[in-house]
Amino acid sequence: MQISTAGFYRRAATRMADLNATTERLMTEISTRKVNVASDDATGWTRLGGIARDEAADGAYKANVTLARGLLAQTDTALEGVSDRLVRVRELAINANSGTPGTDGRAAIATELEAIRDDLLALANSRDVRGQPIFGGTGEAAYAKAANGSITYTGTAEVASVPIGTDSSVQVGADGTRVFGGADGTTDVFAMIAALSTALRDPQANLPRAVSDALEGLGKVETQVTTARASTGARAARLEVESARLDTVALDREEARVAIEATDVPTAMVELQQTMLVLQATQASVTKLAGMSLFDYLK
Repeated sequence: MQISTAGFYRRAATRMADLNATTERLMTEISTRKVNVASDDATGWTRLGGIARDEAADGAYKANVTLARGLLAQTDTALEGVSDRLVRVRELAINANSGTPGTDGRAAIATELEAIRDDLLALANSRDVRGQPIFGGTGEAAYAKAANGSITYTGTAEVASVPIGTDSSVQVGADGTRVFGGADGTTDVFAMIAALSTALRDPQANLPRAVSDALEGLGKVETQVTTARASTGARAARLEVESARLDTVALDREEARVAIEATDVPTAMVELQQTMLVLQATQASVTKLAGMSLFDYLK
């Protein structure tokens, strides 16, 4: 019988190296995770890369949803301010036609109406937290007041929007012409208030007719504001649904990630113990066989 000492040691060294590598791998998995590099699991590594990319994209969309919520809340607050001032305009118009105010009283009502008109202009030119006009689309401002006191729309028809998903976005402002007037089929609240104020200051004006026209126009403007608030509320509700969807997707994605990279610690511990036992037995066998002489082997 011929015994190759070099071959014996090579096989033993290879075996122990494999066992040591397995031991180190299992210890790393137990202390960190199962897939640390592509060589651990090429398919799993690729899937983890896709999960990371999707997670980053949805994280950005989630931030945009939060931003859009805030912007829509600002829009609704501005519309609420408009609605409150329209209530006061109605009160003043009815009071002006009651026969109680005299000339000075009508002038005082006209002055208050003009102040409300300026307040409405300020609301119409409100800006959101990004500094963009809420009612001016993508323009610099929604309305401008000329030297003669007339107010005209200077914004754009395109309402600003925020992306909240792939090929999905939500409008975060409102079309000023659909709220304050200036577009076909809408009543211009600025012109309506100005007409009533002028009539109140003109002793020769047909005040009952002016008040009637103002109240009719006011009803239309109130409907415009109500419609705008309903639209804002619907978009806010959509954001709630989208936010919940992103949360659900995030949970599903985390479960998938854990399934790929998380270590089954009990199973890994058992495998580690078995591997270490085999390694110890192999080391003991090598030590014992290495110490035997040829005469001991022939006994």
